[in-house]
Amino acid sequence: MNVKLFIREFPAVHLAIGVVGNVIFFVGSVLFIWHATEVVAIWLFIMGSFGMMLGAVGQAVYIHERHRLNGAPGQAARTHLRG
Repeated sequence: MNVKLFIREFPAVHLAIGVVGNVIFFVGSVLFIWHATEVVAIWLFIMGSFGMMLGAVGQAVYIHERHRLNGAPGQAARTHLRG
């Protein structure tokens, strides 16, 4: 199974990755409050940011593939008005 097909067929996976990334990012941000947890905060911040990025990329690929297969939103209405 190729990556685009997986992303298109399982959009909840990249959504979950993005949500987990957001939670990790938030926890890392809170840990910056205390100097003793700064190193952990940095790594959580990085991992959370990466998860958020993966979620966003997955969403972008999902939308692109959906539009490629089904047409862009409003495209049928524009075609109908021209015809």
